[in-house]
Amino acid sequence: MARIDEILSAGAPDAEALLAFAEFINGKTFPEPVLTLTELKTAVCNVFGSKNATELRKSNEFNLAMAGRTFDLKTKADWLKLYREWVGVPHSERTKTGKTSINGIDVLENFRPWHVFSLDPSTASAEDIKDAFRRLAKAHHPDVGGDPRVMERLQKMRDSLLAFL
Repeated sequence: MARIDEILSAGAPDAEALLAFAEFINGKTFPEPVLTLTELKTAVCNVFGSKNATELRKSNEFNLAMAGRTFDLKTKADWLKLYREWVGVPHSERTKTGKTSINGIDVLENFRPWHVFSLDPSTASAEDIKDAFRRLAKAHHPDVGGDPRVMERLQKMRDSLLAFL
């Protein structure tokens, strides 16, 4: 009751206050909803200027971007891979933790070097990239208990950022 009185004393509750109260009752925050297959398809199709998956398959731009790779486009996993590559990291995957996660991003699933290295692409220098890589390598190198796949991915990210400059 005290929590209800507290919310009502601040005036008419807004959506944020109601969500906070619901999370208080739930005992924890609600997880970010996972994208549906329809949402994934729509977002990927929009990137390539297509209205639907059939039109996307016929798109020259899409076929050029996918050259050398095969995607079935019948499973959610395939659409999620395309979403991660062309749209961004889904909200439900931005707070991951674990041996393969850096700054909330699973580096084996998402190739987002600027975010992983915590750098601003408009101001970062080659030295900033090298410093960020060294800092991450100290924590994720296999010699200190890190995952070799993560270290390999960090090296690829570093190389791609340095090539970008």
